[in-house]
Amino acid sequence: MILKKKTAMILSFTLGTVMFATTAIAEIASKSGYDVLKDSLKYTAESATTKLSSYTMDMSFVLKADGNVIASEKSLNKFDVSKQAAENTIQRIDGKNTIGSYYYSDKNGRINKSNESSIYYVTEFTSPQEVHSFTNPFKEKGAEDVERIADILVGNLKEAVIITEKPDGSKELSGSLSESQIPALINAVVSFQTKNEFGYRQNNENLMPKITKDVFVKEVTGKMLVNKDGLIENILGTGVLSGKDDSGKEHTITFELSGKLYDINSTKVNKPDLSGKKVEKNIERDYSKLTNPAKYIGKYTTDILIEKEGKFQKIGEKFIDITQVDEKNISGRYHEEFAQGYEDYATNKKDFNFTAQFQKDNLDAAFTSTTSSGNTIKGNIYLDQWSGKINLNIDGPREGNMLFDSQFSRVFE
Repeated sequence: MILKKKTAMILSFTLGTVMFATTAIAEIASKSGYDVLKDSLKYTAESATTKLSSYTMDMSFVLKADGNVIASEKSLNKFDVSKQAAENTIQRIDGKNTIGSYYYSDKNGRINKSNESSIYYVTEFTSPQEVHSFTNPFKEKGAEDVERIADILVGNLKEAVIITEKPDGSKELSGSLSESQIPALINAVVSFQTKNEFGYRQNNENLMPKITKDVFVKEVTGKMLVNKDGLIENILGTGVLSGKDDSGKEHTITFELSGKLYDINSTKVNKPDLSGKKVEKNIERDYSKLTNPAKYIGKYTTDILIEKEGKFQKIGEKFIDITQVDEKNISGRYHEEFAQGYEDYATNKKDFNFTAQFQKDNLDAAFTSTTSSGNTIKGNIYLDQWSGKINLNIDGPREGNMLFDSQFSRVFE
């Protein structure tokens, strides 16, 4: 996508916040429409992750500059939560390039293919892995802070709403804002993010104008359909920005967002039949779990270096001797040895034994040990199954001008 992922999220969120604020549900009990809207968003996200057995999500995002499509993404996502299976088809336009892909996954493996290739890439898992259908954004770290920002940005727009009750109990919510209704704070945020994203763009220069000044929101419109059960089934939104480039020429940037949630509890996700297809297979194990832990028993080392007279010099080595390891615990000894002539560095050299317990679903283990001189040492040790190496960190400041290296390689006799 032409937008950096983080920036696209910020811009879409800023415009989306205004859009959703104008499509809030009518006041229920003592809550404002905006508060009820947030409840509906949270309920839909929670249901998609914990309550629904299956569903289909159809998402679309289009970015236009002066009426021309600069970037777009359309995805069809099917989730069977009960069977731990997912199927995704994505079509992207990035500048002049069109990219398409297909992806299937279940607890036993995954299959992916690009439209530009006839090969299906199949990965088989050595042990079942969990398939996440949808990540609840309200459970993500920092979600509460984002919600508070939204509350501040929306301000007095919370009650701008048109609602139509339907005979089946569903509600259609719609609203729009013109540039005169957009608060200065929202325009300031949008202006900053837009100039940061588009003002210094190097790629697709003939397609995307470089907006550097006089940025403001011209218009925001939105429509939402909430079914009788409180699930958001349909969202449509458009945001229009105006700004000028360095020459003073005015440009219009349009964001179009849409999303549908349907086939609730009736979506079928089927593993594709690859008979007669070109297939490349590989085996992948779950690297969050330790396999054959005894293979890590042995000696590991890394050099101790300093920078002297414009050059790196080796003055010694750090060693880890792993004496015992299983799926839950790891034990061993850490010690340092310094070369002759560098005795001054050896005055605080460390030598201690450790035993640590791995975190759940993580090969990182914290330890607290006591040296032969009675000093307490705290740190953590991590087994890197991708490289076959060990990382060990000791808490506290660096000593002198010694260079820091926490990765230890196996010593083969």
